[in-house]
Amino acid sequence: MRFNSIEFLVFFPVVSIAFFLIPHKYRWVLLLGASYFFYLSWRPKYIVVLLAVTAISFVAGLLLAKTRNPTTRLLVLTISLAAILGILFFFKYVDAINPIFQSVLAQLGILHLVSGYVTLPLGISFFTFQTLSYIIDVYKGTVKAEKHAGIYALFVAFFPQLAAGPIGRANLLLPQYYQTHVPDYEKIVSGLQRIVWGLFKKLVIADRLALLVDTVYGNPTAYTGLPLILATYAFAFQIYCDFSGYADIAIGAARVIGFTLPENFQQPYYAQSIPDFWRRWHISLYGWLRDYLFYPTYRALSRGQFPFKSFLTMVIPPMVTMLASGLWHGENWTFIIWGALHGLFMVISVLWAQAKRSSGMSIARPSRLATGLKIFATFNLVCLTWIFFRANSVSEAIYIIGHLFVNWDIQPSLFNLMPGGSYDWMIVISAILLMEGVHILQMNKGSLRQVMCMQPIWLRWSMYIGMVMLIFIFGIFGSTEFIYAKF
Repeated sequence: MRFNSIEFLVFFPVVSIAFFLIPHKYRWVLLLGASYFFYLSWRPKYIVVLLAVTAISFVAGLLLAKTRNPTTRLLVLTISLAAILGILFFFKYVDAINPIFQSVLAQLGILHLVSGYVTLPLGISFFTFQTLSYIIDVYKGTVKAEKHAGIYALFVAFFPQLAAGPIGRANLLLPQYYQTHVPDYEKIVSGLQRIVWGLFKKLVIADRLALLVDTVYGNPTAYTGLPLILATYAFAFQIYCDFSGYADIAIGAARVIGFTLPENFQQPYYAQSIPDFWRRWHISLYGWLRDYLFYPTYRALSRGQFPFKSFLTMVIPPMVTMLASGLWHGENWTFIIWGALHGLFMVISVLWAQAKRSSGMSIARPSRLATGLKIFATFNLVCLTWIFFRANSVSEAIYIIGHLFVNWDIQPSLFNLMPGGSYDWMIVISAILLMEGVHILQMNKGSLRQVMCMQPIWLRWSMYIGMVMLIFIFGIFGSTEFIYAKF
């Protein structure tokens, strides 16, 4: 079941109304049942994976809370993390290692144990990382172990965030399942607004840009120059609108029934550096990698005694973190290179900042021109890395980069890169300008909801109805999967 499907349009209102009608003590049962139904509607057999990860992490939490013996606790931590990571690595990387595995088994005279294509379970990267953080936090004592099996299962499987996040933390989410949520007009209206905004970004912008991106990146060697550049910039907006649109719908759906999920985006294409970009893009993943990988790596290096220690502590943690981000997305070398490039750019940014501090360079308030140049440079560096993220292979990515500035002929055929020609271009450009206008308003005025509340009621509702009409008139319907659902 997808957020942009008719099934969800029926499913969500029914669950929301039922949630407020039944007594509080039974609500977790309703939400858990709804979440499992949501998951089962995709591929029923993979519910076993979700249940296994839930059971392993729940039992691990109880064991960690029960014992005080350091050796036993470390053993429980190690085994549980290895088990969950083993499940994650099997499903994400079995197809990459399968030929090697089959070759070894053939040499040993053993029958093939793994064959064919293994479908990736829905949301496995998200719910495994959520359970891993829970186990680590319980081990460190920053979170108490959850003793209610049903509540914990709901924490892992909560349907708004199950398929593509945001990756939640136990200290934020678990207490909310015990709270008595009552219908709140402000939360319901703002949640519905967020859902509509997410659908606008997905259906009107992302899915229409996909027509252009899929055409060019589906056969990149047939193009040079402007088509490759346009498709690369289009993908930058496609993946943002697709992924942030999902986050908007997830956060909005949770808010309608009274739950608060963490924000996952904050105008990332207005970042002034690559580190700033990652503070704004996929915030929950970067926060996870920062807390459970970057800081531990940095602290381990800081305690060591070796040459060039200061330099290595600035280089290794960000590179390890960004490489892990690439590996999190998949086994393809395109993702690894994408992560490595972000790590390289992040290291350069850190070293440059350190050099400025060491040289005593004054840090004056930047001018608007300097800020604009930083945003422009950062955006283009991000778009360069998106080429590897979107390309089907490393060779195709290299071809695209090598032919971006070849044959810059402006021809009418550029309009034909999308099926609707100039009509599609007009719609998508207008929609992007509308979206960026909202982003600028948010940066200057704060919460868009607060700005809307200051307007007359007739104007507010005219805008709400107008946005819904835009979606129905210009949206591309067909239950297209969200990009990050496959991760």
